[in-house]
Amino acid sequence: MTAQTLTRLRPQPDFSGRGRSRLRVDASEHVRILVVMATFVGGGYVVYALITVPMMVAQAESTVAAWYPPVGVALGMGPGLMLLGTRFVTAQVRWITVWVLLSQVGVVAAGLVWGAAGIGSSPLPAIWMLDFVGLTAVAACLVCTIPQSLGFLVLGKSIAAYVALAHQDPPDVADMVREAVFGVVFTTLFVCTAVMVVRSGAALDRSRSNAAALVEAHVRNAELARFDGLIHDHVISTLVAAGSDPSDPRVAALAASALDRLDALADDHVYDDEHVSHMETVARLRTVIDPQVDTVVNVPDGSTLRSMSGGVPAAAVRALAEAVGEAVRNSAVHAGPDAERAVVITVDADHVGVAIIDDGVGFDPSAVAVDRLGLALSVRRRLETLPGGRASVRSTPGTGTMIEVSWTRP
Repeated sequence: MTAQTLTRLRPQPDFSGRGRSRLRVDASEHVRILVVMATFVGGGYVVYALITVPMMVAQAESTVAAWYPPVGVALGMGPGLMLLGTRFVTAQVRWITVWVLLSQVGVVAAGLVWGAAGIGSSPLPAIWMLDFVGLTAVAACLVCTIPQSLGFLVLGKSIAAYVALAHQDPPDVADMVREAVFGVVFTTLFVCTAVMVVRSGAALDRSRSNAAALVEAHVRNAELARFDGLIHDHVISTLVAAGSDPSDPRVAALAASALDRLDALADDHVYDDEHVSHMETVARLRTVIDPQVDTVVNVPDGSTLRSMSGGVPAAAVRALAEAVGEAVRNSAVHAGPDAERAVVITVDADHVGVAIIDDGVGFDPSAVAVDRLGLALSVRRRLETLPGGRASVRSTPGTGTMIEVSWTRP
């Protein structure tokens, strides 16, 4: 691979800080969808307020007291309009719940006050509430089940029919009942749809939690395999040696070595004392990379892998290899069918770094989707629990992705 190809694949630097982020798990999808839906419903209240308030004022004239319109708007529409502000507050779920429940109470109160504030009659029904009360039931979907939301829908339409008939002379009950029933049937579809949209956020959260549990199980299994290997290679061999010849002076040395290794496992910050040569480190990294992916190895000027001393801790090599393999697989799955990718391995005496670069579709690192959770958790946790380990991602939609993992001697 030429230097020009690597330059083309590498995402351009973004000195504003956007597009570069530590790998992380996204926030609750349930809350995200809930806030979006609350904003949508709040916007609906704005539209209905512009349509309904002039109608209410006209129908209230000479029918109810002059003070009713502002009171009716505050009771019937005020809580729903407050949903527009929930994206700007903390404890968003709590405030959405408060305003949704108050919107149900407010509609009932607005209807009862309308009936109590009468000063005259009209030959026409006051249908202003029938026009918007279905939106109140859609608001209930944000925090209620389908049966509960439908219950609020029936209650709201009933109150709206009462408002229409309260000061009509003579009251046309049959016509208003038909209007209320039609409104219930028509709005039920929107109620059910809204509930399913809100539920999808909770389903995404459950899926993400399950994926996280699978990754955690994989990490635990890796640690168990490490422990099993230690038992087999050191503890059992010590016991076999002791059983063959307890007086052999090498038994004490073997036992001391096994105890040291068990003590090291108990300390999360102590990694394997075994070291791998730099040449072997590169070889192990290459084994997890698809042979069809171009791979470049960089070493400092005047140095060679064979001449480097000290080696790399086996735990660091294992963590880097697992992270690189995961990153390459994710690139193959998510970068797109036409994406090109490359891997650059940089090695010196005290540092091993690997960059996995592609020119694919990219993504927003601050909003890691559920299907990229394996990358976020497995890469990050493997490296951040390793002394000297680091993982980072730089990507923006349409410009490719670069995942960097590294180990630096502490």
